Amino acid sequence: MNDALANLGRRSSDVVRYFAESAQLLARTLVLAVSMRGHGFRVVRRVLTMQIFFTGAQAVLPVTIASIAVGTLVISQATEYLPGDYVVGVSAVILVREVLPLLTAFLVIGRSGTAMTIEIGSMRLNDELAALRMMGIPFEHFVLLPRLVGMVSAFVLLITYAYVAALAGGYYVWFAISESAASFPVVDLLEGVDFIDLVWSVVKVTLFGVVVAVTSVQHGLMVRHSRRELPIYTSRSLVRSTLLCAIINTAVSIIA
Repeated sequence: MNDALANLGRRSSDVVRYFAESAQLLARTLVLAVSMRGHGFRVVRRVLTMQIFFTGAQAVLPVTIASIAVGTLVISQATEYLPGDYVVGVSAVILVREVLPLLTAFLVIGRSGTAMTIEIGSMRLNDELAALRMMGIPFEHFVLLPRLVGMVSAFVLLITYAYVAALAGGYYVWFAISESAASFPVVDLLEGVDFIDLVWSVVKVTLFGVVVAVTSVQHGLMVRHSRRELPIYTSRSLVRSTLLCAIINTAVSIIA
């Protein structure tokens, strides 16, 4: 019994320390972003652009396929089991506010979050981070800030695109393979999205971007001795990012 309590205490202490370190890392980065001048932004602009390109532009194809698949599923089930007057509203709310943000988060975490952890871990093993420190370049400035801003920007762009892909793509795919005729035009489905649902969805993915970037970078920094640590901390980063995004998604939905 005592061993179990001691183990629980150690784990609780580790969790508290982990979140405290994450908060400190994020706070230092935000303070640096506020105080940054024009030259400081030019230094990180290339890294920021590449992060947006890798996380956003190169993820368009998987986001398209997943969004259309989920859109088709939701619209088909709504058409099958709901009265016609409810299909548009229910489909729009479920897709825009609940399903698409979390779906986009899972794709970004699996694709970009893991890559970011491996990248930072490799930079640490190759002493690139130590070289930055010797040159007087803050880690938060050159490494975390552009990846954080790039991740959030890519999330917002992807979720905006996913709305159209899921609603319009799902609509046309379902009524192309279904024997029943469309009882409403696709414009009604697009216009059925409330502005407040869009706002809450953007809030979600903004928080997702912050969590994924900070978690991925923080786990990359945990790599210290060998490349054998890379898959260990990468898998931990993936699991923790996914759990945190799921918790944030539920919390924001309850508040909304």
